[in-house]
Amino acid sequence: MDALGKRQAADAAQQPVIHPLNGHGIFAIIVFAIVSLVCIQPVRVPIPHAVSTPVRNAWQRAVGRDAAAQQEPLAPELAPELRRASQEAVPPTPGTMRSEEELAKADSLPARQPKPQRAYLVFDHVWTPAVGILFLLATHTIGGEQLRAGIVGEEGVEPYDVLALFISLAYIAISLDATGLLRYLAFQVCLKAGSSGMRLFLLLYAFFFTAGVLVGNDPVILSGTAFLVYFTRVAGISPPSAWIWGQFVAANISSAVLVSSNPTNLVIATGFGISFPTYTAYMILPSVASALAAILTMLLFFRNQPAKEVPVAAGRSSANPANVLASARSLMSKASLKQRGHASGDAASASDAAEPEPPSTPPAVERQPPLIYIPKTIIRPDVDPRAALVDRNGAIFGTFVMLATLGVLVGTSVTGHVKVYQIAVPGAVITFLRDAGRDWYMWRALKKEKAASRSDAVQSEAGNGEPGIEMTAPGTAPSATPAPARRPFLGRVLQRPHAFATVFPTVTVVLRRLPFPLLPFAFGMFILVQGLGHVGFIDIMARGLGRVCASGTTATAFFISTLGIVLCNFGGTNIGSTILLTKALQSRAFTSQLPLDQAAIILKTGTYSIAFGSNVGALGGTFAASLAGLLWRQGLAQGGVHVTPGQFALWCAVVIVPSTVAGIGVLLAEVTHFRIGE
Repeated sequence: MDALGKRQAADAAQQPVIHPLNGHGIFAIIVFAIVSLVCIQPVRVPIPHAVSTPVRNAWQRAVGRDAAAQQEPLAPELAPELRRASQEAVPPTPGTMRSEEELAKADSLPARQPKPQRAYLVFDHVWTPAVGILFLLATHTIGGEQLRAGIVGEEGVEPYDVLALFISLAYIAISLDATGLLRYLAFQVCLKAGSSGMRLFLLLYAFFFTAGVLVGNDPVILSGTAFLVYFTRVAGISPPSAWIWGQFVAANISSAVLVSSNPTNLVIATGFGISFPTYTAYMILPSVASALAAILTMLLFFRNQPAKEVPVAAGRSSANPANVLASARSLMSKASLKQRGHASGDAASASDAAEPEPPSTPPAVERQPPLIYIPKTIIRPDVDPRAALVDRNGAIFGTFVMLATLGVLVGTSVTGHVKVYQIAVPGAVITFLRDAGRDWYMWRALKKEKAASRSDAVQSEAGNGEPGIEMTAPGTAPSATPAPARRPFLGRVLQRPHAFATVFPTVTVVLRRLPFPLLPFAFGMFILVQGLGHVGFIDIMARGLGRVCASGTTATAFFISTLGIVLCNFGGTNIGSTILLTKALQSRAFTSQLPLDQAAIILKTGTYSIAFGSNVGALGGTFAASLAGLLWRQGLAQGGVHVTPGQFALWCAVVIVPSTVAGIGVLLAEVTHFRIGE
């Protein structure tokens, strides 16, 4: 790290030549901005029915499915009965009563065909960068050299190495989670906390932080979200806002501690030549300080609120269901009295007019129930934690492989002579072979058990007839079994994953949960940033950053971390933000603006500020700031908990400032007064 800083400080005297942007440069910036915005908010383009319907029918024929059966939700012979039942189920009103002749006529009409479902072409974070690259290639803004650099890498950043390491560690971590280890440990935490709600909240926060350090934020989000949805529902905690938000905050801040916990950390460590122990030594204390500041702020924000009475504005009905029901009954009563008055003639009307007006009532008041985020006492779920541990031996094996892989990565990163994927990929392969072997063994055992059961059933029925011979009535021919229709070749191919999942269920689950969409997105962002560097934008950006950072380490730390958080949310998620800022700080245009005597320490401060901002940036305000945010929202929705973008932005605004200030404050003290790994 310092060797690189000194070398770049020495190069600072040589002022780089920065050319102004031409048309290609402006076009590259526009494409990058559009891709970044689409990554935040996917775009759905409707496909005309004239195009989608033939394609859908052709696909269904190719895979062996009947298109008409797929589009017809009900059997034609059942449609009249269902329409008649729906008419009888609705209470008859003067405008809806129909005679038997009208019903019979309606039954004779052909059933109305439902409109074909609208198809959409979705542009999201997965393939939108590839579309942007195609535009840049078509306009000759970039060429093959930029494509190669975005995959193979240059200047210490090797995308294939980074992503191979991340996917390999993700497989080990998700396989470990599939054994039920994280859920088992979470239930053990619940038991240790007793009945105290506050103690359990703090223990779970510490547990998710520790788990995020060891296995990364994505496995904690995948497993911890489902656990919290179940736990809060069983314990009667409503709303579960504090618990689910605490888990998200802990998982993302903790991912800054180890290089292996987040792919952005890998980009920074490999790009600036930082060993794994040195990186962790600088990032562990800022992460802990940030997590403590975040939990204190959350405890203030998610305070339990007592019951209170709220006046209801005149002319508006209360949101209380009882008040709404009373209001509806009052309106119905008034309408009934009015009809009676018209039917009874002028005498009744005169009597009604002579009736005195009721006295005015005081304003309505609605009593709102107390809002309990963290109950004082918790009803612990009646569950045995060992039931969550579905594969005890697998949990032990996976833990050993994970610790061994991380240990070797730490040891070899000091020497720098071994690529990280050469360590992680063998660990993932070993875990994969163990999972596949166990799945095959369990499948064979189950198959033998079923075969034995069928054999016993045949032997028990041997007295009713000869085994294997179908008994038929005299004078009738044995019924021939109809041969099933042979599916088309493509349909048989698509059935292979189902057959694979039957034999290898654990491997299938782990593969489905792997963040494979990260691969095209990350490679695309690497190539797009290479394009920005090719047209000269990176040098222009680096010169501007250098002018700001020349003010000193304090300005550098807060400016770079804040810029990183903003770019995470509006510059292509934390992956795009980290790649862009790493390339900018590697540029000579950045160090050329720094004072010679402070260039090394300013560069070090900026480097770790990028790392801090890329992890805390997940709390910057949008779900798309990180892959973890998208996974978290999806996991909550599957459990019936919906967090709106407005709620998410509000919760982010609560914790982002104190957590950033606390973490950057500790980081500044470290880079100023300590020398680690030098």
